[in-house]
Amino acid sequence: MSLPIEYTRLNLLALATTKRQRQYKAQWLIIRQGELNIRLGKTLVTLNQTQSIWLPHDCLYAIESITASQIDILAFSARVTASLPTTLCQCTTPLLLPVLIDELMTIDKTTTSAQHILQVCLDQVHKLTEHH
Repeated sequence: MSLPIEYTRLNLLALATTKRQRQYKAQWLIIRQGELNIRLGKTLVTLNQTQSIWLPHDCLYAIESITASQIDILAFSARVTASLPTTLCQCTTPLLLPVLIDELMTIDKTTTSAQHILQVCLDQVHKLTEHH
C-alpha cells in the first residue's frame, strides 16, 4: 500500500524568499542547514538547523532564508487517516528523522522498504502530538 506522503528537498540561497503559498497538505519542514524565517500571516518564526516545524493542512506561509539553507519537506495528504497535529508546532528535530530522509533519497520510493520508512516518519509525527 502506498502512503500518501511525499518527500522533497528545497535548497535556498541566502536572502531568498518564496511566494506566500497555501499548502493543502500538512507539512513537516526539517531545517538541515542554515537559518530561515517562516512567515505565517504577521507572525515570523525563526528556525535553525536543529529545528523543525509542523504546518497543518491549509496553512498559508512563506519562507525567507537568512543564510543559504537546505530544507527537507515531508508532505502528508488529507488521505492520511492517522490523526495529525492540527496546530502549528515548532520543535527540535528528532535525531532519527534526518537519517530516515537520507535513506529515502537513496532508494526507489515505490518499494516496500520506502513505504516502511515513510510509516516510521508518520510515527515521528505522532510523537509531536504526544508532546504538544
